[in-house]
Amino acid sequence: MGAGFRSVRLEKITKVYGAFRALAGVSLSFVPKEVVAVMGPNGAGKSTMLGILSLTVRPTQGAVTFDGEKGRSRDTSLRGRIGLLSHQPLLYPELTGRENLLLFARLHGVEGAAARVSALESELELDAFAKRPCRVLSRGQLQRVALARAMLATPDLLLLDEPAAGLDSAAVGRISGALARHKERGGIAVMVTHEPEVASEVATRAVMIRGGRVVADVPAPQGPQAWRALYRDVVEQGGAK
Repeated sequence: MGAGFRSVRLEKITKVYGAFRALAGVSLSFVPKEVVAVMGPNGAGKSTMLGILSLTVRPTQGAVTFDGEKGRSRDTSLRGRIGLLSHQPLLYPELTGRENLLLFARLHGVEGAAARVSALESELELDAFAKRPCRVLSRGQLQRVALARAMLATPDLLLLDEPAAGLDSAAVGRISGALARHKERGGIAVMVTHEPEVASEVATRAVMIRGGRVVADVPAPQGPQAWRALYRDVVEQGGAK
């Protein structure tokens, strides 16, 4: 990670798919050393927001800016500073975890690819299964290899879509640890999650989305119960803060 982004902004973002409006005038700013947990019901626009931040989805209106400059999907150097963990692991099933990581490291021009892969294997504790084909790995193991893939280029902006879905507490702890280290290095992380336990471990800020609009943007509550209360009061009961 170099100097890192000083700011990443969504400026009046609207995204429309046919007759469905996924996002409606969303404006948010993200700064270094924060982990933002984004929560909301299914269909609220959370994954669309991550897609726009990653420059893989083009907004219908509005702009994404990085240090004040408009982000463009054709800017490969900019996209190289963004790591994305989506619902799909995006790994070749017949290759081992290590082979996948080495392949993607070389495709993205990561310097010292072998050393970087070894460092991530240690950080995310992949050593026990890194030499197995991805098709035989458990959900939690696949998720950790996919997270390593997203982190290969030491991104300034790390985007995670439900990173802990279906994982046991040990696997969740490793992901939370990786996010905490990313934050301490000066990175920005935006994590979509439905799980208050995960958010309470590492998030510094809570963003609640309902119907394609931001209905709360507040400092992270303390503890899972407080996260549940915020979600219930703002999202389920229709309040706003």
